[in-house]
Amino acid sequence: MTIATEAVSFILAQEDGDQVYYEKTEEHWDWPGGASGPTIGVGYDCGYTTHDQCTADWKGIVDDITLLAIQHGVGRVGNSAHMFVMDNRRDVTVTWAQAVRQFTERELPKQEALARKTLPNWDLLSPLSGGALVSLGYNRGWGGFHSTLPRFREMYAITAYMAQGRWPYIPTAMAQMVRLWPNVTQLRRRRALEAQMFARGLEDCKPLHQDPPVPPVVA
Repeated sequence: MTIATEAVSFILAQEDGDQVYYEKTEEHWDWPGGASGPTIGVGYDCGYTTHDQCTADWKGIVDDITLLAIQHGVGRVGNSAHMFVMDNRRDVTVTWAQAVRQFTERELPKQEALARKTLPNWDLLSPLSGGALVSLGYNRGWGGFHSTLPRFREMYAITAYMAQGRWPYIPTAMAQMVRLWPNVTQLRRRRALEAQMFARGLEDCKPLHQDPPVPPVVA
């Protein structure tokens, strides 16, 4: 299953807005806050990648000088990442076209593979419902689907619902995550929209257990 085009457009919009917004604010290093690392392109967090993976993700899309500058952000998280971005913000410029190409050609296939590896029965979902979960996993990290920490309670529940084929329960769990960000409108809105997207794809999700075909009547 490949996620719906609508879901791809949604992730791009949530991560970087439109082209005009991106070119005003997102072409250079950014630090989203918290435990994030230096971020570039479509939410590409260098704090949680390796030099080899970074090379595979960006080589041929940006020039070698830009690639080397991106690699300087690898492994930095939290306050270290914040200071790095403050000191080096304009050392990297990634155009809108480069950001979209990197995401669609290289990042998105990885995210879909992670979804398939992380969530049981992934290929039974519709492209729209699957896209909602890719947006969630890309934003919050895939490890949360198997974490028993309180902040990942709903993601852990989604893994159980996926294993049980209880697709209709998933939008509610997604929407309930807003408890984590009482004062962060953007994240609350994103979770709500992801829940709505999953719900709209429900009718095209396949059941976990299908009745065997009825054998033909032999006269």
